[in-house]
Amino acid sequence: MKLRVQKHSALRSLLLPVAAAATLLFCIFFPKDCAKACTEGILLWAGAVLPSLFPFLILSAVLVKTGAAQKFSRRLAPLMQKVKLPAAASYCFVLSALSGYPVGSRMIADLYENGAISSEQAARMSVLCSTSGPMFLIGSVGAMMFHSVSAGAILLAAHLLSVTAVCLCCLPFLQRLPDSKIGLRFQNETNVLAESVQSSVLSILCVGGYIAFFSVLAQILQTLGAFALLEKFFSFLLAPFGAESAASGLAQGLLEATRGCAAVAAQPNVLSLPVCAFLTTFGGACILAQQLGYLKKAGVKTPFFIGMKALQGLIAFILCLALCALFQ
Repeated sequence: MKLRVQKHSALRSLLLPVAAAATLLFCIFFPKDCAKACTEGILLWAGAVLPSLFPFLILSAVLVKTGAAQKFSRRLAPLMQKVKLPAAASYCFVLSALSGYPVGSRMIADLYENGAISSEQAARMSVLCSTSGPMFLIGSVGAMMFHSVSAGAILLAAHLLSVTAVCLCCLPFLQRLPDSKIGLRFQNETNVLAESVQSSVLSILCVGGYIAFFSVLAQILQTLGAFALLEKFFSFLLAPFGAESAASGLAQGLLEATRGCAAVAAQPNVLSLPVCAFLTTFGGACILAQQLGYLKKAGVKTPFFIGMKALQGLIAFILCLALCALFQ
């Protein structure tokens, strides 16, 4: 048994460098395709994400650093306890809801490393505190891609309702865990605006880097024909609704959600918005990788987190479909 675990661990440790080497070789042999995909990713980030998200990141950082978000989160603490979550989850949820991926996950990792929560509490908190920001859904996807603020509002409502629905349905049935005696620690900022701008610049550049890199990966998979089977499968599922045009964007979105949403919005149909609700809630490999980079430090299991996000994505799809029928 021990030998099998060691072999599995060795195989997993080789997977990333082998994949990186294969990707590097593809970039060497197909430089134009990779450069074009990277440029498209950067343009998508600069045109749809940066204008709407960057100012909001600065303003949300100001709310956090001045303590306004902390005061508001205290009102949610009693609700957290009802769904078997620690009081600190209220602050993480507010941060995640304000700033979006992967701020909530980073906060969970910080709390775990400071001894404020256990790995079991971190896993439960990851279900709630992993949300997209309102300006990405309303501004980037709604206003920029669908040219409709109301579409973005529907996306946001479906997204938040799906996240909270999973928590309300699943977490109350789990065993209650004791709260840590170590509370949240906050630092007094001497120059709030400067600190907020600097942290926001770093955050928005990281988002752009992930989008550009995963756009290159998407181009490689598309060139190799890896998306073809997925597109056929999704086209088969969407055909009864006359929404086959969303199949390609859905397949791409499983890797990089922003690119997928842009492709879906470019060919609108009756299921375009619900498909984007699924993609932005599930996150795709790009956003999942950003979050798991922090959550794994807190002992959160990858299959558990991905399973919860997939469930939230499916519920978001259904809720968005219902909201579209009511308000569009």
